[in-house]
Amino acid sequence: MKRTTRMRVKLWTTVFGLDETSVFDEDGSVVDAMTRKRVPADRRYSRYPPRPIPKCLDDLRRSTEAATGCRFNFCLVNYYASAADSISYHSDDERFLGRDPAIASFSLGARRDFLLKHKPGPAGPGTRTLKYPLASGDMILMRGGTQSNWLHSIPKRSGKNQEDGGRINITFRRAMTREGTENYYNYNVGTGPVYRWDSSGHSMELWKPPK
Repeated sequence: MKRTTRMRVKLWTTVFGLDETSVFDEDGSVVDAMTRKRVPADRRYSRYPPRPIPKCLDDLRRSTEAATGCRFNFCLVNYYASAADSISYHSDDERFLGRDPAIASFSLGARRDFLLKHKPGPAGPGTRTLKYPLASGDMILMRGGTQSNWLHSIPKRSGKNQEDGGRINITFRRAMTREGTENYYNYNVGTGPVYRWDSSGHSMELWKPPK
C-alpha cells in the first residue's frame, strides 16, 4: 500500500482494476475490450501497469453487483491506521466515472463517522451535515446525483473513541475511460515506497523486495 496525503488525506491506499476500454486476458495481460487483441501502443498503461482485482475482493465485487444491480471494475482499498487518519470533504465526480456514478463503500474494523453535506449553491451555504456511524460490515451505496450534489468525508476521532483501532475501507466503482485507470494508479500506487502489513508488529512496514 501507499501512504497518501493529497487533498487533506491521511491514510494508506492501493487500487486494483481496469477501465471499460480494456480487460485482463487469462495471463494477466491487458487487451482491448472489443477486439480482445493487444492494446495499441498509444493506449498502453505503461507508467502504472494495471493489476487484476484479487479473487477475495473480486468475489466481494460480484456479490455487491448482485445486491445493488450496479457494475464495477475498480476496487480501491484504504486503511485508516488510527483515529488520526482521515479524509476531508470531497466528491468522486471525475468525468471518467461517467454521469451519476455508483460507488459502493464497505467499512471493516473500527467504527467511524461518515459525513455528508450538500455542495454550496450559488445562493449560499449548503444544508446541515448528515452523520452516519459506520460499524464493521456496513456498506454505503452512493449513486444517482450523490457525487454531483453532495460532499462526503471521514473525520478524525477523539475522546473515548480515539483508541478504537484501524479501519479498512473497500470501495467499488466503475471507470469508463483510460483516464480513470491512469488517475487511480497515479494517486493510489504511484512510484514511491511500498508498505505491507506486519502482523507481528501490528503496523504498516516498508516492504523490501526479495533479492
